[in-house]
Amino acid sequence: MPIIYQRILFFCALCLPVLAVAATHPAGIGQVANNMLEPVYLVSDFVSSAAIIIGGTCLFGAFLKYMQYRINPLAAPMSTVLVLFLMGLVLVCLPLAYKLTESGVPFHLL
Repeated sequence: MPIIYQRILFFCALCLPVLAVAATHPAGIGQVANNMLEPVYLVSDFVSSAAIIIGGTCLFGAFLKYMQYRINPLAAPMSTVLVLFLMGLVLVCLPLAYKLTESGVPFHLL
């Protein structure tokens, strides 16, 4: 069997359970899709919270490495301080930017 037919068969096998539930659900496909999006919101909130925590940790680590750099510049290079600071800044700012833009990309199911 050619690879394209295998991929089409795989895609259909993935979609069939969702379509079967949607066909038997009284509200239809739109309500099933809305119900499936609720776990996505939970995962999104978890990832944004984890990014803020890890970003704060990176910023704190950059501060500690800078203090080590001030004591002995050969032991802790400045590049480590800059990388930790930039990583922390990006990780803290991304979820905040996401929240400022009213949950990112707008979508409508119905």
